[in-house]
Amino acid sequence: MARAVSLLLASVLALGLLFVPAMRGGEMTPAAHAWLSPLMLSICAGFVHGVGYRPTRPWARALLHPLLLWPAMAGLALIWASRF
Repeated sequence: MARAVSLLLASVLALGLLFVPAMRGGEMTPAAHAWLSPLMLSICAGFVHGVGYRPTRPWARALLHPLLLWPAMAGLALIWASRF
């Protein structure tokens, strides 16, 4: 169930990144562009967790844990949207 939620959340955020800038019709500010890289990394981690990858290293397993991953994706998306 957690993997499905990660995949769904990552998909929604990826589609949001695809369509929101085009719908707003404006240029991205430097602040929004600065938050874009960590947001995209967290979305990629959501896809990795969602498709079922299980890392063997404990630190990598901790980075892909939903308790860290979901708030990171949601928080970075909110920060990015507020800076846009």
